[in-house]
This record gives sequence, structure tokens and C-alpha cells, in this order.
Amino acid sequence: MFCAAVMLTGSVLPVMAVGTDAPSGEEVHIYSLSSSDSDPLGTLKKQMIETADSSEAIDEDTSVLTAVGFDSTKTGIQNVTLHLTSGKETLSTSYTEVAAVKVTEDTAPVIQLTSDTVDLNNGDEWNASSYIKYLYDETGKLPALKESGTVDTSTDGTYEAVYTVIDLEGQTSKASLTVNVTTPGPTPEELAAQAEAEAAEEAAQQAAAEKAAQAAQQTAVSTSSLSYSNSGSNPYSGGWSNCTYGAWQAVYENLGIALPSFGSATNWLASAQAAGYSTGSAPRAGSVAVYYGHVAYVSAVSADGSSVYLIEGGYCGHYNERWAANGGTSSQPLIGYIYF
Repeated sequence: MFCAAVMLTGSVLPVMAVGTDAPSGEEVHIYSLSSSDSDPLGTLKKQMIETADSSEAIDEDTSVLTAVGFDSTKTGIQNVTLHLTSGKETLSTSYTEVAAVKVTEDTAPVIQLTSDTVDLNNGDEWNASSYIKYLYDETGKLPALKESGTVDTSTDGTYEAVYTVIDLEGQTSKASLTVNVTTPGPTPEELAAQAEAEAAEEAAQQAAAEKAAQAAQQTAVSTSSLSYSNSGSNPYSGGWSNCTYGAWQAVYENLGIALPSFGSATNWLASAQAAGYSTGSAPRAGSVAVYYGHVAYVSAVSADGSSVYLIEGGYCGHYNERWAANGGTSSQPLIGYIYF
């Protein structure tokens, strides 16, 4: 119940229009309300009852207010004739005044985010408030803020965070933020380092494999040497104490080829070429290596071609098998190879 003084039926409280001088002892009432008020007449009625000068009570719930010249959608000050009746059948009281009604524009609170979307790495900390750029309410007081939506930075996925602001009149505004959580991949530098490490590991594995193969090949050759005899019509004398005898004999017993006499060791390459045999500088299993002052049969070549396995005579005066560097030595360089 609100207590207010009322005039008899038909009585009017004279009030001057806004901008004019009111008669002595009379007051111009200015009522204020928001353009967003859902019940503007109810608001005006409440204010009118509170300011009325009377000892008779007017029930706010049963009383009726009419406002002539009032437009709640128009902002600014309006001259309005307000007529309030008690609403009681036993009384015929009313209260009328010409008043100024000020309608103010009431806007919703404002919220702005730093971005619509944010990308986070898996495991990053989630701080919803850090993405708020701006909050404002026309009252000068910050609106209430509510944050909703679950963002789990421990699980990759797309999440939505919703921000809701509420002002003193209950008006709300919302903003949403899309949060992408991903597990970061390696950087370009890390990828380059990884590729380099993999290449180095592959090269090391290949070198180890080649070395193992070479060692196995050397072992296989050295442990499976032929038992050479003196078969065939070897044109050279001296037996295995003579390198030319040994080279001729190794070709014969390994390849079944009875070579002609090519003369001294140093002349073997030129003599073989004259006889129509192919020659070259690349080592090949089943060829004869010709050095200055020495010849030997090549029974195997290392995987990288850097060494050859020789069967030879005249090595310290007897039969011999050994691995030797391709190209010979400084004191006994290679001239070339005879192919069969």
C-alpha cells in the first residue's frame, strides 16, 4: 500500500508546463523512466502515488492511471496530463496533474572480446577473463559477468566459451569465443634436425652393413682358397715363386682359359690388348691386375671397390692370397686390369 493525498472527483492539481514559471507554492513534478521499461504506466503510477500530497491511501494494485500526450518510445522531456483514479467503487476520488515525463534511452550493457577465435596448444592454461577486451554499462557501473562453457585444454577439440553480462535493469548481452585446442607438431627447425639425424643414422647403418658385408666377403674368400696345382701348359717357369706363372695358373684353374705368353709382368696389359682382350681401370672379380713389375689374379672386389682380393705368385717367393688397395702402392702402382 502506498499512502497519498487525493483530491475530490474532478479536482485538479494545477501544474505549469515545463519551461514556464509555476505559481507560487506549486511544484512541477518531473518523472523519469526508461524507454525499455516494459510497464511505463505502472512506473509513472508508482512515482505519482509517492509524490501525491494527501492523507487518503490509494492502492497501487487497484488504481488506474491514464496519461494523455505520453509516448513511451520517444526519448526526452514530454508535457503529459496524468489522471489517477482510486479504483474503489465506494469512492469517486481522482488525482490529476500536468507533469513533465523524462524518457531516457536505456541500452543493453556492452561486452567485446579480443577475438572471435583463439588457438591453444594442448596443455596450455585456460583463462577465460584474459580474452575480454571491453565491458561497459551506461550507469557507469560494470555489469555482472557470467562465463559458461567447458574448455578442456588437455583434450584436442573445438570448444565454445560464452560470456553473458547483466546490468542493473536485468538487460543482458552475450559474446562467444571459439577455442581450438590442438597438439602442436614439430617446428621446421625440429623437422630439419630430425631429418638430419635420420639421414646420419641411415648412413651409419649403411656403412656398418657394407663393412660387415666386406668383412664377410673377405672371410669367405680367404677361407675358401683353391688348392692350385701345376696343371695346364703354363708357358712360364719358376712355379709359384714367379708372379707371371701364378697369374697364368690362377686364370687357368678358375676360368679354364689357357693364356698365351704375355711376356714380363709390366707388358701384360699391352700384350693382352694386342691379343684382343678387354682392359680397363675398374677392378672386377675374375680379372688380372697388372702392376709395374707384378701381375696377380683378382678373385673378389670389396663392396665399395676400394680393395681387391689377390691370388698371386712371387709374393716373398711363394703362393699368396691377400686384400690389397685398388690402385696399388706408390712403389708398385696399378697399370690396369685385363678382363676375360
